[in-house]
Amino acid sequence: MNPAHASELATAVRTALTPFVTDPTAATLCDLSRAMSKMTAYAGRSHEIPGPWTDSYFACDHAHEHIQNVNHTFATSTAPTPLDVRTVKYAVLAAVALFDDAVRSDTPNPAAEHEFSVFAVARAAAHLLGRGWQAEPGLHNTSGLIQHSVGEDYLLAVGDVGDMSPELYVESDDHRHILWGTAGEDLPALAQRVADTIRDPALA
Repeated sequence: MNPAHASELATAVRTALTPFVTDPTAATLCDLSRAMSKMTAYAGRSHEIPGPWTDSYFACDHAHEHIQNVNHTFATSTAPTPLDVRTVKYAVLAAVALFDDAVRSDTPNPAAEHEFSVFAVARAAAHLLGRGWQAEPGLHNTSGLIQHSVGEDYLLAVGDVGDMSPELYVESDDHRHILWGTAGEDLPALAQRVADTIRDPALA
């Protein structure tokens, strides 16, 4: 794996995204699609192995679906709607964020061994919850939506608690379960607390 090359692929996607969002034409969409294809191909080398690269690959594939939908719109000589453009934008941003996360996971950095995103905690919690559970990232991995195939869903995020410092919380059906005292806990411990809270909110 070449982290420098991978970083260039992600940068190329970001660079191609801006012109499309500013001026959504068939040409700017084509440039974005080409950049995404290269990043997807890189992520897909290890996508059958569970982990960050799997998440990255499927996020890239999901972004491609939205890009193709807009491409079909152009093929019918119709302009994409603002919603179409925003959908592509956020799908691509999520794919880039997960790609960056996968690159970091393969890049040793002892100084950052305790740094992780809220989505990383959500993803690990979904794994602990077992079959049928999955996690979707919020913008830039600052939150995570933990979902079960039957329809249950829980938002994992960080927010202010009165005059206190921001705390990690699990929210469902307008009920917020605050996970107090998480400072200094590592990812496995946080994921276990989140999973336990989803199984039994009284544990929060």
